[in-house]
Amino acid sequence: MRIAIVTEFFPKSEKVEIRGGVEARAFHVAKQLAKTHDVTVITTREHGARKKDEFLGFEVLRLGRERRYSQKGSLIERLSFVMEGGKITGKFDVVDGYNFVSYPVAWEIAQRNKVPAIATYHEVWLGKWIENIGVGGVLGELLERYVLGRNWDKFIAVSRFTGEKLRERGISGRKIEVIPNGIETREYQKTRVEKFPLPTICCISRLVEYKHVDDLLKAVAIVKKDIPDVACKIIGGGPEEKHLKSLATRLGLQKNVEFLGFVEEHKEVVKILKASHAFCLPSVVEGFGMVLLEAMASQVPYVASEIEPLIETTGRKGGLFFKPRDHRDFADKLLQILKDRNVQKKCVKEGSQHVQNYAWGSIVEKIEEVYESCQR
Repeated sequence: MRIAIVTEFFPKSEKVEIRGGVEARAFHVAKQLAKTHDVTVITTREHGARKKDEFLGFEVLRLGRERRYSQKGSLIERLSFVMEGGKITGKFDVVDGYNFVSYPVAWEIAQRNKVPAIATYHEVWLGKWIENIGVGGVLGELLERYVLGRNWDKFIAVSRFTGEKLRERGISGRKIEVIPNGIETREYQKTRVEKFPLPTICCISRLVEYKHVDDLLKAVAIVKKDIPDVACKIIGGGPEEKHLKSLATRLGLQKNVEFLGFVEEHKEVVKILKASHAFCLPSVVEGFGMVLLEAMASQVPYVASEIEPLIETTGRKGGLFFKPRDHRDFADKLLQILKDRNVQKKCVKEGSQHVQNYAWGSIVEKIEEVYESCQR
């Protein structure tokens, strides 16, 4: 098949510069599909990236005005991507959109080329846009209403939770296929590192409000009373960074917390994760929870907010859950992980077994079947 994958952001090279679960899925699906199909990835043009590229067997087209990575704003650059992308004509057999900005592009390309249109859905935010990102969410609300109003051939939901939300919004169950994200466990197995000398918590997250990294800082302040030399390494950037650094200072955590920003090479992210003693995900808005699988593959116990998509992803294996927004419960679970060897061993064993269910090879086979079913 000739397959077009449309995603707002995509790695610049084989180094896999990934900052979120959507890009990770797009990259690994493209990589696997390119072994037997003709794959083109259509994405925005970030600073320093070439307009046209080819690596690992697939082609990458970067469209629209040059821009920086951002989950908010960049309205003109995003519109230029939508306008330019929608005009693409190519010999495609199927087009798959990966996020809210890319859905209109995928839809227009599919309609222009008269081929099946698929929407890979990570999260349903309808009715929650303003709550999640503020006043700017009005545009997101309108965009998602437009997206869900199109007659897509299929929706691929990354979790049963997301699939159910789509049904609640009027999408027919026969159009929804649930296919989770996956992980390349070999990448984690071949990475050898020594644990950090101090008890270390790792967090990999975009620094946006709904990820609630502020709750992590408040929890670390409590943990510090019991473990004075506890360390916390936060990987990721975003609009909340200045506020979070200020909060860390107010909480007296200058020597405990390190903001590492965006770490470009994924293998370096894996090294930091594997060298840590605990991983955390305090977010209250998730469609799947890819980073928890990464923690399991790294044999690092996690502490995560107890929300339905994360419970579904993990089966409650590999870590502990805390009540969302309750930083005291969060701290209690972190202390259990950091201090109790039996809890650590149990989480590592369970997580190592559970993550084997998410091999990219079998995940992409299911995606391939959906594409093929749309050709009949």
